[in-house]
Amino acid sequence: MSEENGFSEESLRKIAAQKVSYRFTVRIHFVIYILVNILLIIINVITSTPIITFQTSWFIYPLLSWFIGLSIHAISYMIFAKGIYPNSKRGIILHATSYLTVMNLLIVTNLQTIPELLWVLWPGIFWTSVIVGHFFVYSIYFKTKITEKGDVKSRKDQAIEKEMEKMRKRMKKNH
Repeated sequence: MSEENGFSEESLRKIAAQKVSYRFTVRIHFVIYILVNILLIIINVITSTPIITFQTSWFIYPLLSWFIGLSIHAISYMIFAKGIYPNSKRGIILHATSYLTVMNLLIVTNLQTIPELLWVLWPGIFWTSVIVGHFFVYSIYFKTKITEKGDVKSRKDQAIEKEMEKMRKRMKKNH
């Protein structure tokens, strides 16, 4: 057992192996993303009319769609590598990443299909309100404060302690 951090050598080796594996998969996905999209751009240029325009650039759809998956892979790795363990914080980071990448795809799709009708505003407004709601709930529910006993705990932690106390009382009562 390591004195510095409380982890055994075996535990540290397992965590290091997971980080190396995750990093490798992100790199592999990135290389494949670049190679396949270069190929799609070449195919688009070769098969399109003599002049490639914004409307005939179909390669943009797979490029941006795959970017969503690639960005989520990369963000998931960074979250794991940085040790961001609370589900709430991970959830906000992944939601924000998904929001940004999908909204970019929708904007491009809107501009390529029906530029005179900005239908992208409707999912944009709805999804923005959902993201703001996530941040609002996170800031209230997971905000830490000093309890009556002098401990620093979030509302969630306080609710867990309260629930555990109820469970202990029920267990005593039933025995």
